[in-house]
Amino acid sequence: MKLSLASAVIAVLLAPLPSIHAAQTSFQAPLVDQSLLLDITQSGDQLVAVGERGHIIRSTDGQNWQQVEVPSTSTLTGVYFIGQQGWVVGHDFVILHTQNNGLNWDVQHFAPEQERPLLDVVFFNENHGIAIGAYGAFLRTQDGGKTWQSELHAEFVNQYDQDYLNEIRLEDEAFYKEELAAILPHLNSISVSGENVYIAGEAGLLATSTDKGQTWKRMDIDYQGSFFNIEQAKSGQLIATGLRGNVFVFDKEAQQWSAIDAGSKASMNAVVSVDTSRTVLLGNNGAVVTMQGDDVSYKQQSDGQALVNGVFYNNQIIAVSVDGIKHLQQAR
Repeated sequence: MKLSLASAVIAVLLAPLPSIHAAQTSFQAPLVDQSLLLDITQSGDQLVAVGERGHIIRSTDGQNWQQVEVPSTSTLTGVYFIGQQGWVVGHDFVILHTQNNGLNWDVQHFAPEQERPLLDVVFFNENHGIAIGAYGAFLRTQDGGKTWQSELHAEFVNQYDQDYLNEIRLEDEAFYKEELAAILPHLNSISVSGENVYIAGEAGLLATSTDKGQTWKRMDIDYQGSFFNIEQAKSGQLIATGLRGNVFVFDKEAQQWSAIDAGSKASMNAVVSVDTSRTVLLGNNGAVVTMQGDDVSYKQQSDGQALVNGVFYNNQIIAVSVDGIKHLQQAR
């Protein structure tokens, strides 16, 4: 089984950790903006980044960062905001929630006995959201996160396994669910574009939904490695990024994926939309790939550190990495 994120951060994201109580307060680190950070998003005029040991940091200029007090020391992997409300997911099946734009946080969900991390989260409105993670973890809320329900989606496994599951389902529904839960792939990222929801995962998994994730259709692609991101860019391109420099763009007219030469074998972790003509991909080894029309260019950051995610903010890309915040000048 391939692992769910690039090798530079996989040990942090999927390795079992000693159980720690989510109600513990995160450690106030003096150099928190130089620690391992795994996701970043913009909420209004501010940026919010999350990472190891329950770290959540905020900035209104991208330069100066303030750590907020968080009732968790679990590693945090994904963050999403709608208005003043935000949600963060991470290890120990933890889900945190804020109602005041990230100033204060409370625990909505915590299940360390699951021994797997949640890796990403999206919300369609202030009530309806989805959190996903390792080994097919899929949680849904309809009440803003007060309660979360687990779902199993057989659409995420390949056709061969679906045929096998359908056979045993005819004889034993309980065994069917047990087997499905055992073979579901890691779900690495989820994104929303209009009425479409997309998921990227291991074993060549790219899936789409038009009913807010109630049902899914697996997208055919000639690649069976792990995907770490799928995103509809401002350019209109649907882009999927994955292991060992694999990058694909979806041709809507032909309804098929085309491989793009990224210029590097570094795993590509993130898709950052700069504007309607330019998209930047971030990856391991400091990889920065700029896509503009048919032109694709590659460069490597001098420190060679893995770039995990990023946002375009104040005319530059602000990325999170294995050693904190990175400022990347606008790619041209």
